[in-house]
Amino acid sequence: MTAYWAPSRHVALDGAVNVRDIGGYRSSYGLQVTRGRLFRGDALSQLTGPDVERLDRLGLRTVIDFRTPGEILLAGADRLLFGVEFVSLPVGGGDLGSIYELIASGDHDRQRHELGDGRAASLMVAINRGFVTDTRQREAFGAALRLVCSTGRLPLLYHCSGGKDRTGWMTAIVLTALGVPRELVLRDYLLSNDFHRTEYQKLRYDLVKTGIVADPELLRPIMEQSATYLGAAFEEAERRYSSFGRFVTDGLEIRDAMLGELRRALLGDLVPPEPVSLTARLALAAARPQAAQDDIGDQHEEQAQRDRDRYVGQPLR
Repeated sequence: MTAYWAPSRHVALDGAVNVRDIGGYRSSYGLQVTRGRLFRGDALSQLTGPDVERLDRLGLRTVIDFRTPGEILLAGADRLLFGVEFVSLPVGGGDLGSIYELIASGDHDRQRHELGDGRAASLMVAINRGFVTDTRQREAFGAALRLVCSTGRLPLLYHCSGGKDRTGWMTAIVLTALGVPRELVLRDYLLSNDFHRTEYQKLRYDLVKTGIVADPELLRPIMEQSATYLGAAFEEAERRYSSFGRFVTDGLEIRDAMLGELRRALLGDLVPPEPVSLTARLALAAARPQAAQDDIGDQHEEQAQRDRDRYVGQPLR
């Protein structure tokens, strides 16, 4: 299902597996998110020389790192391109260091006690709710979004360690603010599972082989993304602020003028003030046969995804 979307957005690197362009998705404004302007990723500390050259061709101006100082100390600082501005906005909720310490302890009883019987998944749900409820974490995401909205900051790449939890929520915020339907936001979120699959399968095998872990299924909720995790963050935002739009303006402290700049930067200068109605979209498709064909393909993909995930949300209000 996700392979249809992955190749056109993925930035292939040797030292990072989950760097992607978030452009190309259709917005309810009747436009596509512009490619080559905003990227999401995992840590950039293991980049090779050719990787740095590949990123250099993207023309990046800004890199935002959501990792904590402890994560950077363990994994290393980003290998940055010359002239790219680095911004550190640590979000502690996505730092899974304590879980990794539990796994590395090799204490099977403790691992089962703390991660078994759904507790690992519950922990991930709590982490994603914390992105909304914790003041410092919310402030970091707000600061990141203000940078994305600011003139002269794009092209920009933001990342955490695995590029799935903190980076996933940041991407969900941006795409939703741009009017991308919730089911497509979820699809982008779940793509991290595809890009990390080989790496995580090998890790689980090695942990069992060495005896560090007895039950590799305990790790699945930690390593893999679930619609439940993203749903928890959206639910918390909408419950506390009455709508996602209010979460952006009040919770993240993003003014309407900033959102206008964001939409012009990533949707184009002709973005309408409100999302385009279905009638207008059909008229546009009729005037553009190829666009109509693309829409039909997208609709089949979206319906299949809805049937699988049963996860449909609301657009930004």
